Amino acid sequence: MTTKIEPNTTRRSAPNQQRSRDTLEQILIAAADLIEEVGFEKLSTNMICRRAELTPPALYRYFPNKYSVLKELGERLMVQQNILMENWSLDAGDLSNLEAEIETLLFETIRVTRQTKAGAWIMRSMHATPVLAGVRVESHRHVARLLAERIIETRPDLDHGHILPSARLSVEIGYAVVEMVFDERSIDEGEILRQTASMLAFSLRQAMSHQA
Repeated sequence: MTTKIEPNTTRRSAPNQQRSRDTLEQILIAAADLIEEVGFEKLSTNMICRRAELTPPALYRYFPNKYSVLKELGERLMVQQNILMENWSLDAGDLSNLEAEIETLLFETIRVTRQTKAGAWIMRSMHATPVLAGVRVESHRHVARLLAERIIETRPDLDHGHILPSARLSVEIGYAVVEMVFDERSIDEGEILRQTASMLAFSLRQAMSHQA
């Protein structure tokens, strides 16, 4: 039985000089442009080099393959999405506006994704490419931990071990709906986000009430 070798997704160099940082950004911009045009499956390092007007050795100085480029784009998108949760002020002692707050958070996540070049395609690549799944999973775990911490901050009577699974489920559902908004253009975006916010608010209230 042969062992499957996963491609290396670790970026090779952290640029220190401005010229190197500019080259790195040039690569990422070219890759994002191409993902929108051909999709992440057909994307290749040769295509990126041609679009960025770089030689392959110049690209390989930073990225060993296209998966490493996609990982960098995915991590950057996830950071921007995660900042929304990091800045979210949740009062678990007063949940009267929880639906509206969750709905706003979902809208903002969609807005950030749309503002990111090839944001929807980058998000799809994190979901559909097994070697990149860890980027998405770790990001979702991070957001779930933040959500659980926000709840515990104002409700220290609650057990973190009980709240975290509910927070993790809420995060997974929320991101799934965000992806669906980009994939199902025929749906009423506002309505689906309202329904999702209502469902997630109910689930979180239930989790907290069981601990009260």
